[in-house]
Amino acid sequence: FINAETDIGARRNAFLMLYHESEDLAIQFLARNLDDVSKFGDGFALLVLDLTRKACRRDPNQKSRFVRVLFQMLSSNSAAVSYEAAWTLISLSNSPTAVRAAAVTYTNLLNSQNDNNVMMIVLERLEQLKKKHSKILQELLMDILRALSSPNPDICKKVLDVAMALVTNKNVADVVTTLKREVAKTTQESSDSSEDKGKVYRNMLIQAIHGCAVRFPDVAESVVHTLMDFLSSDGGMQVIIFVRAIVERYPALRPAILTKLINTLDEVTNNNVMCVCLWILGEYCETSETVKDAFDSVTEQLGEAPYVVQADDKKAQEKAAAEAAKGPKMVTKNVVLADGTYATQTIYSEAKTPAVTDKTPHLRKMIIAGDIFLGAIISSSLTKMCLRAPDVNLDPVSVKEMTVKSLLAMCGIVKMAEVTVSAQKSSLADCSERVTLCCRALLDPKASALLKKTLLSEGKSSFAAFLKHIQEKENKEKESREDVITSQADDLIHFRQLRSLTAQGGDLDLDDGSDLARA
Repeated sequence: FINAETDIGARRNAFLMLYHESEDLAIQFLARNLDDVSKFGDGFALLVLDLTRKACRRDPNQKSRFVRVLFQMLSSNSAAVSYEAAWTLISLSNSPTAVRAAAVTYTNLLNSQNDNNVMMIVLERLEQLKKKHSKILQELLMDILRALSSPNPDICKKVLDVAMALVTNKNVADVVTTLKREVAKTTQESSDSSEDKGKVYRNMLIQAIHGCAVRFPDVAESVVHTLMDFLSSDGGMQVIIFVRAIVERYPALRPAILTKLINTLDEVTNNNVMCVCLWILGEYCETSETVKDAFDSVTEQLGEAPYVVQADDKKAQEKAAAEAAKGPKMVTKNVVLADGTYATQTIYSEAKTPAVTDKTPHLRKMIIAGDIFLGAIISSSLTKMCLRAPDVNLDPVSVKEMTVKSLLAMCGIVKMAEVTVSAQKSSLADCSERVTLCCRALLDPKASALLKKTLLSEGKSSFAAFLKHIQEKENKEKESREDVITSQADDLIHFRQLRSLTAQGGDLDLDDGSDLARA
């Protein structure tokens, strides 16, 4: 009846009845019609998988009788059937062959399905496999990373979470190359879907690259220069935090990174990113060339005092703001159409946007806008460079010139903080005290002797201790997440290999790997 029946539902119900009445006959029918199972419909295949799980859980010796069926269903055209087959195979066996076949099926589903829910479920399965079979999944890491093409940022985050735990010395170069290519794509793509996930996705990629560089120092040099091109983008804060950690952890990379940072300082448009950049230059410029170049770059972009908006500039800004607030003008007039009739025509006219001619450096704009905290960072950074200049064999004339420029800049910063109305007005007292301390360190030899060691070394040592604490915390969390072996020393081991071949019921058994693991 099953062979002759053409209705999918009737065939499925008939096989279900046959299984419940005579399990041996049902299994023999499967063995005879193994090649035709895929033609019987998805419902029939899912029923076979469900009955396979029930039969094998009731009698583990039956596993070998269903091996061919399971492996055949892994390549089914139906996503539901292949997924259930992979899950069934893993639930019945932990052997490397079964796990590898199931992992390949999951990876194929991940890259072939467009439904976000399906992709998330598959990623959850891969994450579960990763806990016990990470070495097998490492072989499929690059295939898993192909799912980063999804427009959904949640999918991309899950892919990165799974992939980062599988990175090893063997595949880290390929992974970093893929991540760098994805970072470059975030600035090139212009479709709506990529714009929706662009900023969040870029930050996730930068964090992933940062993690790879911390774990594998060999790739740090190859990624840091690429990421520094994104200092002026939305992910600039993530980039500069990554650069700050690399500069501290790998002294050999400092000269190249500092040179790159000095050259790209004029492109930074975010105040917080600028603060970190200036702190890095103040702490880690330890050669005469870098100290001189960094000082010249900062003072050039800062310009000369005063750092307040001039009256003419203020009027121009107010006029431009008033023009922008007016909005478009509506003009209505009567026109004569081609057929001689009259019509009313409404025209919206917008004021022409004046061409941008302001070439003021970003750093000066930030100070003029009233960023008091940034002013304190500039004062501290310039002071550190001036104190370090004699130690790196800069001539006294240059040191004196640097000191005078720094003092004039700090006076202008304090004056700006006093007259500018901003949200950071409450920080005026702290800023004034900090700038006063920096001025005393440059003018008073006794104060310089007392403060020099603190200013030049304490900051780096505190940051190094912070990085060490973070690393220890991550290591403890990693250890706590490791699975505890549940097998006890007195658990029984079933030596199935000692039974006769007739008792095993087949020439292939999926429990060999799990037995060896328990042993």
